[in-house]
Amino acid sequence: MGENVTQQNVRRRQIQPNRQKRQAEESISRRLLDVIVYGKSCRIGDRLSIDDLADTSEIGDWKMPDFKVACAHAATQGWLIIEGDTITLTTAGAAAA
Repeated sequence: MGENVTQQNVRRRQIQPNRQKRQAEESISRRLLDVIVYGKSCRIGDRLSIDDLADTSEIGDWKMPDFKVACAHAATQGWLIIEGDTITLTTAGAAAA
């Protein structure tokens, strides 16, 4: 019986960092959506180049890994379509913003 309690405690410790990572990814992805929808006034189907976003002050101070994580997470959620250096806002992305 003591072994089960120990294993359950180990699992909780392993799950917590993953949950925090997912929350951080979602948070930064939503910030990216806010910049695209409200900062750049994009509508569904509008396209932006990554260079256009880099010129924005809200994005300009981000670190590149943060930007990549935000783009990747937003794309997996269906909020953005990323093709090369072009980002397209989807209906889901406009609704999530």
